[in-house]
Amino acid sequence: VIIIEAGTMLSQTLYEKLQRQEKIYISKKNEDRQILSCATLNNYVIYNINNLETALSFLYTINNKIFDEYYKSQNDFIDMACLEEIVNIIIVLVKKHPKFLKEIIPHFSTKYEIAYHSLHVTIYAITLAHFLNFTNEQLFQIGKAAMMHDLGIKKINEKIKQKDSSLTLEEGEIMHKHSEFSLDIAKKNFVSNQYILDAIVHHHENHDGTGYPHHLKSQNIRSFASILSISDVFDALTSERPYREKYSTFDALKIMMKDETTANKFNQQYFKVFLKMLLNKA
Repeated sequence: VIIIEAGTMLSQTLYEKLQRQEKIYISKKNEDRQILSCATLNNYVIYNINNLETALSFLYTINNKIFDEYYKSQNDFIDMACLEEIVNIIIVLVKKHPKFLKEIIPHFSTKYEIAYHSLHVTIYAITLAHFLNFTNEQLFQIGKAAMMHDLGIKKINEKIKQKDSSLTLEEGEIMHKHSEFSLDIAKKNFVSNQYILDAIVHHHENHDGTGYPHHLKSQNIRSFASILSISDVFDALTSERPYREKYSTFDALKIMMKDETTANKFNQQYFKVFLKMLLNKA
């Protein structure tokens, strides 16, 4: 008797229920089809495409796994195929749900870790680029850049990263090197697309020329880097840090608009769209 059709996605609950039945078996060669992995991630997410909290939990699981493996890697290699799969799935979710950000942000982890931060920045960046009518190929490129923009943090001393007070000038200069380290690591992972590499190395450039590492001004900062800059700062502000509590969405946006350390640092055209997007008015 056919209980479920071939090709049906098996949830863990359904799998356990089938195991309890008499005269039902699952072939050994098919056991890995019910395990959440990079290979099955797309099926898991598509099966739960209208349950964004669950879909996000799957993305967190696989994303954390590839970042854990990256940090343990002696040669700084990261699973690029899995990273790209995550990017493609986020693009699908953004296009499927008109109110994607409004529904997904309440389920974001506020704990600051590079894996969480990279995933969040990717979601923000792809969504903003989508609202700016970028092509699918551009969405993929900016998503890939977002996933890799902070890989260089691995090279920074833990004492500096976990410091619970303001960095000294020397410590700040060391921290600033992470974008160039990220660029080197991206190249080591065979990333050659110049738009992606430019976004990675320049995601901390400011439109008034006060950013790093090259102190570029507005007309010289490419669109991908401008989008990453906005996404990066917003997620950093709304995440917990060793030296402060997280800011609310409202307070984070207020800081980005009016605080002397951040006001006029962003591409204002993109920031206005980002603001409308978060307020669900775009």
